[in-house]
Amino acid sequence: MNTRVIEVAAVPEVSEMEAETAFLNQPIRLAVYEKRRWLYILFLPVMWLLTIYVMIKKTICKAFSRSNPKINSFWFDGLGLSPRKVKENAASWQALDEIYNYNFDHSITPGTLVDNFWEGIMNCQAVRNRFKLVKQELRRAILRFSNHEEVRLISLACGSAQAVIEVLAELKTKRIIVRVVLLDIDQSALDYAMGLAKKHGVLDQIKLVRASVSRVVKISRDFKPQVIEMVGFLDYIPQEKAIRLVTKIRESLEPKGVFITSNIAPNSEMRFIHWVVNWSMVYRTPEELAEVIVEAGFSNYRLIYEPLKIHGLAIAQKDGA
Repeated sequence: MNTRVIEVAAVPEVSEMEAETAFLNQPIRLAVYEKRRWLYILFLPVMWLLTIYVMIKKTICKAFSRSNPKINSFWFDGLGLSPRKVKENAASWQALDEIYNYNFDHSITPGTLVDNFWEGIMNCQAVRNRFKLVKQELRRAILRFSNHEEVRLISLACGSAQAVIEVLAELKTKRIIVRVVLLDIDQSALDYAMGLAKKHGVLDQIKLVRASVSRVVKISRDFKPQVIEMVGFLDYIPQEKAIRLVTKIRESLEPKGVFITSNIAPNSEMRFIHWVVNWSMVYRTPEELAEVIVEAGFSNYRLIYEPLKIHGLAIAQKDGA
């Protein structure tokens, strides 16, 4: 299918809202995207060799013990504590939290050098870029409704909800009130999000719901969300199921409501991520991501990718009443 023009993020932008208050014409917070390619492009042959080594190692282990090796590679999760944490929690909010908030340590030790190297690969850079891009698009979506008495937002499969909570805290200082439902099936994610919300002073604006994303229609019936955010979940569900879920989300939005979602695109490190990091995902091209949005009934949408073009966001608006 033909997709819309794909935007590539540069520097996070000032929100483009039709707002009356002067502060909306100013950036709330600027951030710099990561775009360190060449070291990791040059290192790709080594990553491919490591991937082949781990594939063989896993095949042998399964033949004898029917389980994966505890350590995939001494040079990845053997020596590196942070890569090990990501691998052991792959596809969870804990792994994303480790990547989002990794503090690059400049001390010269084998462990920190290994941690810094693997936390700097293009896929990790792209995850942190996505985090910044999500915050930008959340601000835009919320400010679109800032002339209302309140803005209502649902975050589906919210994980730690760090991006949502940080945006709430920023906007609270500007007297924009946002009520939020954080929904996740993992109670540990909700508990962590509650702690973050308390730290940022927005706990009174948040309701925590332990439930599957399939409950979105029921939860939205009384809440009437103007914004629904679901970042990362499409990475784990096939095309037809994704279309059915996004259709439910469109039906759950208020007229002219905004839906923000994301998906990882095929990239040169994807086999390393699958075999060495133990992180399996559904990779979609921009055309395949657009197909999910269009087949779900959205006609007004745009795609924007972070600078490494690994993670893309789809921002779709429901038609008016």
